[in-house]
Amino acid sequence: MVLGSGHVGSPVKVYLQDDHLVLRQALAEALQHRGKYCVVGHGGTCSELFAQTSNTNADVIVLDFSLPKAIGLETLNELRRRGIDTPVLILSGDESGRAVRAALQAGAKGFVPKQAGISEMENAIDAIAKGGTYLSPSVSGKVIGNESQESGTPASSEVLSNREREIMVLLANGKPNREIGKLLSISVRTVDTHRSNILKKLGFKTNAELVKLAIAEGLVTT
Repeated sequence: MVLGSGHVGSPVKVYLQDDHLVLRQALAEALQHRGKYCVVGHGGTCSELFAQTSNTNADVIVLDFSLPKAIGLETLNELRRRGIDTPVLILSGDESGRAVRAALQAGAKGFVPKQAGISEMENAIDAIAKGGTYLSPSVSGKVIGNESQESGTPASSEVLSNREREIMVLLANGKPNREIGKLLSISVRTVDTHRSNILKKLGFKTNAELVKLAIAEGLVTT
């Protein structure tokens, strides 16, 4: 669905992705009511986003972020793979430091919790549209301040995309990169890149640490 604001001048063009239609429609109406935004499209799936992005020329993509299903992470990764450099603002119901770090590491330019008001959304979109970044004050302390409840949070494969989790399990099972590449029909170089990203997201340095995590989460057996 493509929407227009009628605003004279150069409104900030925004694309909204969230699997809840009512939320998308409410946010679209609220933004356009401000008079300086044009919601050029919205959808509930990644395929809708990829199909419309090339035609909408959005200045900012507002993306729903679901960490347990890794949908937001996969979307961010796919945007980069497709060469789409439109800055992404994450809108998430998960305010944990782990979720924020995962989003930022995957390339998001901002993070706002779903409980934020329209004024904060406006501030975040404006900052990102101008080439900056935005981190909601309600979550910044969990990332920057290293709050005690977050500092002790163990690594979790939930921060990984489905493909990264798949490769992590294969690595934990002792599969060499070349064999993984053949199994997944990707190059060894791509496997190497995924492995580096996996270690970075988890804060690990070796495959041995991946094995321990995979066993702890029941992804592989001893």
